[in-house]
Parts: sequence; C-alpha cells; structure tokens
Amino acid sequence: MRALLEYGWGTLLLYLLLLLMYWRLGSAPLLPFVATACLGGMLLWAWFYRHYRHVADTPTATTRAAAQGYTECYGAAAAPGGKPLLTPYGKMRCLWYHAECQYQGRDHRHRQRESHRSDDAFRLLDKRGEVVVLPDGALVDSRHVQRWREGDYCYTERWIAADDPLYVLGELHSASNRPQRQDYRDDLQLTLNQWKDDPRTLLRRFDSNGDGQLSAEEWEQARQAAHAQVQDMHRELAAAPLGSQLQRPADGRPFIISWRSPHDTARRLRRLAWCHAGLATLAAVQLVKLLLH
Repeated sequence: MRALLEYGWGTLLLYLLLLLMYWRLGSAPLLPFVATACLGGMLLWAWFYRHYRHVADTPTATTRAAAQGYTECYGAAAAPGGKPLLTPYGKMRCLWYHAECQYQGRDHRHRQRESHRSDDAFRLLDKRGEVVVLPDGALVDSRHVQRWREGDYCYTERWIAADDPLYVLGELHSASNRPQRQDYRDDLQLTLNQWKDDPRTLLRRFDSNGDGQLSAEEWEQARQAAHAQVQDMHRELAAAPLGSQLQRPADGRPFIISWRSPHDTARRLRRLAWCHAGLATLAAVQLVKLLLH
C-alpha cells in the first residue's frame, strides 16, 4: 500500500486498467469488472480517508515543543553529516531516494525489475531546532522525480534533496542525555582504570611526598579528582539538548513524509479519497442495474 501515497493520482489508473481488461476480453460478463471496481474504490477511499483524518487531526508542532508520541513537524530537510547520499542510477545528491529499473525488452532471461530504497536518517530543521527522521517504513511523497530510458531499460528515481520543504507525521521519541547512577559508577571506574594504566602520570599528579608510591591519603585525593572529572562530564551531558527522532509508529498509524505543507498534504489526501469514493459510487450504481436485469 506504500505506493498508493507515493504515486498518488496514479492509483486512479486502476479503473482504466479494469476498463482495458474488459475491452480486451469483450465477451466476458461485465458484472465481475464492475464489482471489482466498486470494492476496490471503497477500499481505496477508506485507505486515503484514514490517512487524511490523521493528517488533518494532528496539530503541527515545533521540533522543540513537540510532545512525545504521535505528532507532526514541518520545516526543511537537512543532511545528517558524513558521506553524501547519491541515487543509484542518476547519481543525484539527496537525503532519501526510491529508484526503479524496469527491463522492457523481449529477452525474458533478463531481470524484469529491480528497486532500491534508502533508509538512512536525515534531519528536519525549523526555526526552533531540529529532529532526526528515520524514514524506514514511511509513505514518502517526494518533490523530485526523474524518468529516462536507456536502451531496453526504463529508469525512475524519486528523491528528497537538502533544503526541500519537509513535512513528517510519525511517532516522536526523545532520548534523555541525563546519565543514570550506574552510568556514573561505570565512568568513575573507567577513569580510575585509565589512570592506573599510566602510573607515571598518576604519580606525577598525586605523589605529593615524592616517595614513588601513592599512600592511602594520596590515593583518596586521586579518587576525589576522578569524581570531580566525571561529575563535570555528566553535567555537560545533562545540559545538552535532547536527541529526538521521528519514526514509524509502533501501533500501525500512518507514517508520512512529504515535501508539501500540512494543509496541502491533507487536501491532497482528501481529494484522492473522495475521487475514489465517487468512482466506487458510480460502479455501485452500475452494479445494482446489472443485478436488477
């Protein structure tokens, strides 16, 4: 079902496909085709309308003020840093891509179709801050689409580029940077072990009487210095901003990524829903006529 949102209005071609099948099979009864169109239209209406309601009913939050759980944010796409991501065929710089290659020749020994989709994390920036987006499992409506043909192969690439408008509806998780008590103990022990591995530096810092070994009092001074160092490190960690991630909801609610604004995304889903509802209604009327005759 992911392709329904990614290809949008292309789902309406399903009805044309049914008409084409009926035209090719001419003598076949009309009833199965009308019934299929009616059922398919109702299912697609329900699918698009459910997604529309989630988009329309979820208020847009800033990245800094967004609450934990199901939420939506709107800003600009940004790279996470590190090695740049490139689309597989066109080598376009991007943050996310979905690429397909279809063989349209006559040699059936060739692989007919292959598809690639990236799941690398990227960032959503707004005026208040940023949030990391994990696109695995998302329904993506990308701004950039490129199609071309080379010989018997047809290529299609869709991608999100840096600085594109970015709308994300998903589940927000924030990982606290505040260390726990056990983390403090572990870091303290690690610091002391590192100091013991360098006895010359340890003696130079804490052997106050110069006898070449640490007394109980001098060792306690070393422990107090290690405590102070770990406390400073944990204080900096606790003061750092929370790391937030938008990801696929665990309860099955829609996870949508789009270059359109929240308003435009909702409007597009609403139009698709009611177009399918209208076509399903027409098919239902025709189905009743066929059953009555």
